[in-house]
Parts: sequence; structure tokens; C-alpha cells
Amino acid sequence: MCRQAAPVAITRYESIKAHDGAIIRVARFEPADEPVGVVQIIHGFGEGLIHYIGVASFFTKNGYACVVHDQRGFGEMPQFSPKKRRRKRGVVPGYNYLLEDVKTLREVIDVWYPKMPVILYGHSMGGNIAANYVLKHNEKPYTKTVLEAPWFKLYEPLPKFRESLAKVLGRISSWFRVSSGLNLEDISRDKDVIKNLQDDDVYHDRMSLRLYTEVTRAGKHALENAKHISVPTLLLCSEADKIVCPKAIREFSECGNVYIKLAPFADSYHCLHSDINSAEVMEVVMDFIKE
Repeated sequence: MCRQAAPVAITRYESIKAHDGAIIRVARFEPADEPVGVVQIIHGFGEGLIHYIGVASFFTKNGYACVVHDQRGFGEMPQFSPKKRRRKRGVVPGYNYLLEDVKTLREVIDVWYPKMPVILYGHSMGGNIAANYVLKHNEKPYTKTVLEAPWFKLYEPLPKFRESLAKVLGRISSWFRVSSGLNLEDISRDKDVIKNLQDDDVYHDRMSLRLYTEVTRAGKHALENAKHISVPTLLLCSEADKIVCPKAIREFSECGNVYIKLAPFADSYHCLHSDINSAEVMEVVMDFIKE
């Protein structure tokens, strides 16, 4: 969840059209030579594509192109005025729109990088979306999936009354929003990461009640259907995570599915790719991709 400076050039920003006509903002990162594959990243809650420059640098140094988009309600949203941008933060018409945007970008990747293997990488809320995408869609397959600290359940779920209220208000409108109350100190053990987030004008903690309810439901669906995952999947678990529930991640890995490989990190915090042991984590990811 941090904006990372890294010695990699963004090849270009792209604007592609979603299934409902909305504009999806995309960044493409490429290695100096012909890429050996593509990593498509789905960012987490509160983030945007700009927070994955460091991750993209790692992949390009290993010969992979990297493609990441701003999810609806998140990222820089340069097409809107500052006032409208603030109103739209955390607001999404529905969870299925996020899945459809992943599908749209996957189809465009085939045009940009024809016949190349594509790996799907999702962090936190993005891990929830990635897991549900591969459960739902098979027509545009991924060769592998990486789920980093996926949000299947929160570390501290809402009380039952607030959960019920969120469902009711979320059904009424997608514009009812709340602050997540997320503690930045729980994101990473790297103090510079926390300082960057505090100064960040893109990162935010606003979330519509509809989105919260639907992500929660999708997390439950993923846990119940983990045995149906048919793509080799690396599951990165932060054992000291206080944002999402490590026990739920282990539950996902213990479904008996031979395609799922668990990689636990004993003392890590939620944002593994920017924690103090991020180099170790990303090497595990690359070993899995190259297997």
C-alpha cells in the first residue's frame, strides 16, 4: 500500500473502455528486452496503480511485462475534478463491475502481448477479486495466480448489527460510505512506507457500504469454493496480519486443492511486497512463477 520509487519507466498510460463505457486507467511497464510473460496486478483497498511501481520494477527486472489498472473508486482519477474525485472515493456500482474490469483488461492484454503467458497477482481486496475471478471465468485463463494477503475475512469483522445495517444501506445506494478505520501502522513494519502513506494524496480509506458487503460475501464464496480453483495458485500469508484474517487464508489453503501452495511469513505485516522482508517475499513469488 505504498508509493514506491523505482528505476523503471512506465511505458505508457492507457485508457481503455469498460463494458459499461467507463474509462479504465492502465499503466504498462516493460523490460528492456522482449518480455517472457505478463503479470497483471489487481491492487488492494485504498490503493491505485501508482502504488505498484516498485513491484512492477521487480517483475520487469526479471523479464516480465507488468500491467496494473486503477480500480473504480480508487487511484488518481485524473478525469474528474478534485471535488468529484473526493465524492467518488470508495464508490463502486457493484462488485461484479470490478470482475468485469479485470476481464476487459485481460482481453486487451492478449492484443498487447499475443500468445504470452499471463499471471494474475492480487493483493488484499485485489486478492479477493483475483480468487473470485479465476473461480468464475475460464474463457480467458491465467497460467498462474498469486494471492498476497487476500481479504477473505477481516481480522476484526464488523459487529453483527453494523453488518446488517451495512447490507440494508448498501442495497439502497452505492453512495453510502464510511471510513474503514484502518490503522496505517498495521500495513508494514517499514517506517518509510507509513510516512509515505501519511503524505499520500492518492491513498484513501473510504469505502461504500455496498462494496464492503459484496467483498465480504465474495470472500465467503471464495472460501467455500477453494477446492474448485483450477489454476496453480501461490497464497502469501502474513502471519502477523491485523488487517485481514490469517486463519481464513490458511482455511483457503487447507481445502485439499493440490493447485494451492501456501507461503507463510511468520512476522510479516499486511503489505508483504513493501514490508521489511519484501525482497524475500518477492523471490518466493518469482520462484513460483518460474516453476
